[in-house]
Amino acid sequence: MKKLLLSTTICLLLATATAYAQQKWNLVTYNVSFKIKNAGIAVNGRFADLKTELIFSPDKLSTSKLSGTVEAITLKTGVNMRDKHIKDETYLDVEKNKLLEISSVKLYTKGAQYAGMFKVTIKGVTKEVEIPFDFLQLGDLADFNGTFTINRRDFNVGGGSMTMSDNLTVTIKVKAKMDK
Repeated sequence: MKKLLLSTTICLLLATATAYAQQKWNLVTYNVSFKIKNAGIAVNGRFADLKTELIFSPDKLSTSKLSGTVEAITLKTGVNMRDKHIKDETYLDVEKNKLLEISSVKLYTKGAQYAGMFKVTIKGVTKEVEIPFDFLQLGDLADFNGTFTINRRDFNVGGGSMTMSDNLTVTIKVKAKMDK
């Protein structure tokens, strides 16, 4: 009788763990880019070395988690002099603030898309930002794509520039493979 009870308990625990198990995704390719207007001209840039934790199942949003970091020093806009200026203390201050971070607090559906409240940390300042995103799975590959706008001044980036827009649009595109 004790063996039967023990076996049943183990089976129930395994079944429960399986029911709540999340799907882990491994990064395959990515693009983390931004766009901001400066003196009326669109400035585009990107970051490299994205590190992610992607634990996501569309039917288990309450226990899903999406997060990522990029190294601030990897910023590239295509103009070396501008890159150096953006990396200085007035903007990203890459000597003191090595990483730009994003981490989900809560994920949910919003219309035909997914969305979430994310903690975004730039230059040591953390703000919660709602970020809508698409998730498209084809077999063991999936795309996570999101675009959102933040106010750079909320993160103490760039001071009170009269020529630079306060609003910065960030786009994150990730292709990931199911971890088996």
